[in-house]
Amino acid sequence: MLRATLVRMTSVALGVVAAFAASASPARAQAYVPAQGEGAVSVMYSDQFFRYHYSPTTAADAGQIYAKSMLFDVTYGLTDRVAISIGLPLVATRYNGPSPHPLPDFSGPNPIDDGTWHATAQDFRFDIRYNVTRNLLNKGIVFTPFVGSIVPSHDYPYFVHSGFGKDLREIQGGVSVAKLFERGIPGLIVQGRYSFGFTEQAVDIPHNRSLASIEVGYFATPKLRLMGLSSGQRTHGGIDFYGATSRALLTPEQFLHHDQITRENYLALGGGASYSITETIDVYGSVLHDVARRNGHGLTRGVNIGMSYSFSTSHARKNAADRTAENSLAKCLCEKGTK
Repeated sequence: MLRATLVRMTSVALGVVAAFAASASPARAQAYVPAQGEGAVSVMYSDQFFRYHYSPTTAADAGQIYAKSMLFDVTYGLTDRVAISIGLPLVATRYNGPSPHPLPDFSGPNPIDDGTWHATAQDFRFDIRYNVTRNLLNKGIVFTPFVGSIVPSHDYPYFVHSGFGKDLREIQGGVSVAKLFERGIPGLIVQGRYSFGFTEQAVDIPHNRSLASIEVGYFATPKLRLMGLSSGQRTHGGIDFYGATSRALLTPEQFLHHDQITRENYLALGGGASYSITETIDVYGSVLHDVARRNGHGLTRGVNIGMSYSFSTSHARKNAADRTAENSLAKCLCEKGTK
């Protein structure tokens, strides 16, 4: 009975935090991968509110930023160990405050900070994962290295309060680890992810970054999972930004690119839940809040709601008899933001 329950648990939505809130990436690479020929189509809606600007650790109310995004994502199992994912967020932002960014030539206020909503596509996101440990129940720990990329879909404005992103290319590499407990607290699952991002340089200032996330989840029922979430980022390099004072401290070119090269460090905490409506449809929701930040815009409130539909191709169904339940799709309903 316990084994059957655990097998069922491994087949429902299993996710990790992506941090993003507004730039993010979040945590798309998971320890669990779908079986060969299986996959999932996911849609995630995020609603974020940023009250304070940090310069570097001092919070200042220079106007509020609102961001809404819709992330479309497809994950597919090439083999029982290798999976690929591709996604693209659509982002809408609005700045409400007395100090809009100037235009790059300082000829006037940037029209994107005019208090109305502006929207565009953001960055293509791609990753490939290789599951080193395949049998969850026998191995105990699932270990999955990954490599991924972030590529802007087009040149979009970033020198603006309500920017759509960093407009920078990035290569990420890292590992996801997960463990579902059979003893002690049956139904407890712990997942962690670390990645290092090699970020495209702007004005010759390096600003690579480390991203990490931890999820502690509990299957209250085989269909319902409750989660505590945390995610963080540390920038290696970059600059501290001191608001208007930085215009005198930086070169003109550095000031124009300060949103791209700022040293942004943060820690976000939150919670969420996922529920399996059917064998193929899952829903997910979470709330996040920055509890520590250096530079950038502090996330006051981030609400995420998503849905995932899992599918099997004819090739997967043909091989279904050769696969155990442990190798089946751990549905990709994760907190995938745009950080």
